[in-house]
Amino acid sequence: MYNIILVRYGEMTLKKANYKEFLKVINANIKRKLKKFPQLKFTNTDYRFYIHLNGEDYLEVIKVLDTISGLASYSPCFKTTSDLEEIGKQSVALIQYEQLVGKTFKVETKRSDKSYPLTSLEITKNVAGLILRDIKLEVDVHNPDFILNVELRNEGTYIYLRNYLGLGGLPAGTGGSGLLMMSGGIDSPVAGFLALKKGITLKAIHFASPPYTSDLALQKVIDLTKEISKYSEYEKMELLVVPFTEIQTSIQKDCNPTYLITLMRRAMYKIAEQVALKEGMSIIVNGESVGQVASQTVESMMVVNEVTNFPVIRPLVTYDKQEIVDIAKKINTYEVSILPYEDCCTVFVPKHPVIRPTVERAKKEETKYEMNDLIKEAISNIKRIVLSYNEEYFVGGEDKDKYEI
Repeated sequence: MYNIILVRYGEMTLKKANYKEFLKVINANIKRKLKKFPQLKFTNTDYRFYIHLNGEDYLEVIKVLDTISGLASYSPCFKTTSDLEEIGKQSVALIQYEQLVGKTFKVETKRSDKSYPLTSLEITKNVAGLILRDIKLEVDVHNPDFILNVELRNEGTYIYLRNYLGLGGLPAGTGGSGLLMMSGGIDSPVAGFLALKKGITLKAIHFASPPYTSDLALQKVIDLTKEISKYSEYEKMELLVVPFTEIQTSIQKDCNPTYLITLMRRAMYKIAEQVALKEGMSIIVNGESVGQVASQTVESMMVVNEVTNFPVIRPLVTYDKQEIVDIAKKINTYEVSILPYEDCCTVFVPKHPVIRPTVERAKKEETKYEMNDLIKEAISNIKRIVLSYNEEYFVGGEDKDKYEI
């Protein structure tokens, strides 16, 4: 029944000066992600994008649209002419197709084609009358079972019943680049998703501490990175795995245990900054949220931030845990994140971590171990994994030589 999907652009419509460039990027992103549907055809205006289905399953197409940032909403429609009788006829057919006969309804009309001789209200009344003439329905303008939408535009008339919300945000590839600090927990994949949603191109960095952390823990991180890569421009993401064992064991052996997490995170940020510079990234992104754990107080964040000149973006900084969990479930990372394989921070967490560290004390503790040499050694042994959402990857599998794991 549906022959077209009407796609509405999101926040980018506010970008007056750069709108044409945003439009070019998002249209290319949509076409690229939908190329697996060979029958689709595409047209667009300045403020709408149209996907001509030509027999393709609209629900499968919408699943892909759900991964494209920069879209406000989309509706499967039946495109017809502006003739009232034809609009009424196709509205009846759509209601029957969706098995809504006997329900209550209302008609809502948008008329962007100002040359049309009737007002929106007049169109609404006429279409409702034509529907009631042909099938058994009851009008309820306050609490209807469904709303039949009629949108008259210069390029055609669109009839639809559903409006699917898009991701919002900005088109992938328009927001600069960032390095995501990816653990195996709930928070960092959600932070990565929110950064991707704003159009930021990401690479991920993970700190592994074998034998204290297992291949299963690394597999978690790979699976999480792969899962959020579906929101990226090309559905690919690089994961940089840093060997962190020597740094952690040295800090644990030589430094005050209450400062263990603070010192580890300072070392991570030192490494992340150097990697970000080398990879051409502009920001560091992580999943910290104020007060969620002892090492995420504002004082701790300040002490950790002191080691880098890079801007550090914390998309979750004001989120409650349940809000983060809800997003994780929505983007399909939650079940992987809660698998019982510990990352380097949870393995080495002290019983009583300092919650209000100071820069002076942290620097003093760092003189107790060979920080700079160990950081240089860790960076020289980083391994790169190129992940694609549509390809499986297993630690120790047949591709391990390809990805140097």
